[in-house]
Amino acid sequence: MDLKDIKSIDSQNMWEFLTTFPKQWKEAVKNTKDIELSIDKEDISNICFAGMGGSAMGADLIRSFCYDSSPYPIQVVRHYEIPEWVDEDTLFIACSFSGNTEETLKALTAAREKGAQIIAVTSGGELMVKAAKEEFDYIKIPGGMPPRAALGYSFVPLYRIFQHLGIVDERDGALKDTARFLSEQNDIFSNPQDNEALNLAEEINDTLPIVYSDATMMESVNIRWRNQFAENAKTLAYGNTLPEMNHNEIVGWERIVHLTGRLSVILLVDKEDNPRIQRRMEIVEELVEDQTASLHILKTRGQTRLTRMFSLIQLADWTSFYLAIVNNIDPTPITKIDLLKSKLAEA
Repeated sequence: MDLKDIKSIDSQNMWEFLTTFPKQWKEAVKNTKDIELSIDKEDISNICFAGMGGSAMGADLIRSFCYDSSPYPIQVVRHYEIPEWVDEDTLFIACSFSGNTEETLKALTAAREKGAQIIAVTSGGELMVKAAKEEFDYIKIPGGMPPRAALGYSFVPLYRIFQHLGIVDERDGALKDTARFLSEQNDIFSNPQDNEALNLAEEINDTLPIVYSDATMMESVNIRWRNQFAENAKTLAYGNTLPEMNHNEIVGWERIVHLTGRLSVILLVDKEDNPRIQRRMEIVEELVEDQTASLHILKTRGQTRLTRMFSLIQLADWTSFYLAIVNNIDPTPITKIDLLKSKLAEA
């Protein structure tokens, strides 16, 4: 495989989005360095995000990142309706890359009616119009790409908001460390002759990927893997988290004769995983390995927690991209989503 082969399939240039992701990250860090927010931190008792698809991924990641450090309950809503507990003590963060996501706009309206403090993160659209007209905080991000390819633009502003709230401490330089790591790792993954992401894609090809991880920091990374398999590679993927999986799903592995040789398991592992989770992972490996086409243990890399999270996110992005290419599939189009939206518009 060479770049010419890739370009012949990748008609909308997902390759470019992946190779420039470290640059996107650095740009987002620079652009959000001095953001100003009018929210009253003293009146916040909980945080509610609203978003869908790639637009909500940043919210999932910051929620997982702060799992054991946030003094506020955090929920990510992927729906038209919001929880009853949202009120004037809620910080409501609406995330819509296009600014026109109907579920997010509907949820925002409900949050406004309940008196919540609002911040919007968007590239424009109706959400930007509402922010200007109704005079609530917003952070404008660049547009012109698939939402899933704009994760740097959508995540870093949320990281900055959490810095403003005092939940995230930037003194360790995590954003800059992550930028350096992403650049170094990107040089490796963008070599189409031989790299870990390409090799993994070839090994799991023609199987159903099943992704397991810890249920705290790595949960959102798990979600990213499955979403990228679906959107980039047009491949169904399944996943679950530990320890819950050990209390039910593990039994389901007893009757999969009809799936022999058709399942690949990917274990996402971080050094901060609870010691009991680490042992559970080892046991799961022992129990299912003989029933899989392949089993892969992927460990996070890097020094900071943020870098480690994004080390496996970047691997997910490139693996799903190469899985599309080896199957002669253009990774960018999302035909079924577009068809679904057009049918909704007719209703």
